[in-house]
Amino acid sequence: MIGVVFRAMARSFLRDRGALAMSAVLPLVVFVVFAAIFAGASGEQLRIKVVVADEQGTGPSGRLVAALRRDSALTVADGLLSAAEVRERVRIGGADAGLVIRGDARPLTDLTGDGDPPVVIVVDPIRAVAGRVLAGQVQRAYFTALPDVALRNTADLLGEAFVTFTDGQRDTLTERFAELERDLAESSDESAEGPFDGLVTREPVGDPSLGRSHVAYYAGAVAMLFLLFSAVHGALSVLEERDAGLLDRLLAGPGGIGAVIGGKFLFLVAQGVGQVTLIFALAWVGWGVPLIDRWLGYLLVTVAAAIAAAGLALALTTACRTRRQAQTLANIAILVLSAIGGSMVPRFFMPGWLQSLGWITPTTWAVEAYSGLFWRGDPTTALLLPVALLAGVGLGALGLARWFARRDEVI
Repeated sequence: MIGVVFRAMARSFLRDRGALAMSAVLPLVVFVVFAAIFAGASGEQLRIKVVVADEQGTGPSGRLVAALRRDSALTVADGLLSAAEVRERVRIGGADAGLVIRGDARPLTDLTGDGDPPVVIVVDPIRAVAGRVLAGQVQRAYFTALPDVALRNTADLLGEAFVTFTDGQRDTLTERFAELERDLAESSDESAEGPFDGLVTREPVGDPSLGRSHVAYYAGAVAMLFLLFSAVHGALSVLEERDAGLLDRLLAGPGGIGAVIGGKFLFLVAQGVGQVTLIFALAWVGWGVPLIDRWLGYLLVTVAAAIAAAGLALALTTACRTRRQAQTLANIAILVLSAIGGSMVPRFFMPGWLQSLGWITPTTWAVEAYSGLFWRGDPTTALLLPVALLAGVGLGALGLARWFARRDEVI
């Protein structure tokens, strides 16, 4: 009996050539996408997009900027901006991080004197890792491109710390270095500053609440991911009703297939709006995401995202002949759209070509719209383009679903 069941399922699977092809080919597509993402998020392929403002305009500052431009881990924009332009570019997501060499701080040649650190790393807390990477690369470039300045500062630091370099004090120096080594090994305070931390300081842009920024981003990312999955689950009922013979009875009504698809579309949109609202309501209650303050923009984006998800789910489902084909195709499509669009991995971790490709996905439009609304504080008018794109894709996909479904219509 076991063998009979096995052979029956195997024959059913092999006869469904569409499902067989999808099962063999589409997983390879997912592998290629994730391989590109995670290869780009590690090693030498990770490149942080940086904009620079050099207010000092000195020889050392120019050498530091030139060294950063040569750094393989960074993509430094051509030309120099003002400090305000750097902050705005980072705020709107035009760069992963910004670098400002301040004109009103200590010069790069003086790291031990009074005054503010000369280098400011401007970073969006959502991309906090980009700020850490840039800070490390700045320190590396400082010691690589300005060794004369670095050694001079080291000598000044030693002179201040140990007062004198006479032969009689060599034993004292050795003892002090040993004590410093023990203190560093035993210290558990990760926030303690080192001798050369006076070079760089960080400045967040946007809302100072780091937790809120993360929640605002990932609420939109998770909402779009599950919006697509829920819509596909509901859209599969079209094929289930057809296989059960219920669709023939529905088509006997006055509305035909258009009424069937339209009714399912409206339900999936309403279901999606409710589902996303639950996610953002929890973000509002638990983390203070300003849902009530930005309710109009939220409603526009959410309804448009639900329209896009419902339309795409119905188009993918009705394009397939069997439920197995539809489920395989829809699941793979959702994984690819979500991965490229930033629902699973922040997009700035991805290679440049994959970031550009993400702009053709509704997931990117929705996630960026939610981020702009709740984190960057964009006005409602700035949401009109992503809302129009999401709604347009959803309605266009609904038209395709209606066209695909006509083959099941009884005339």
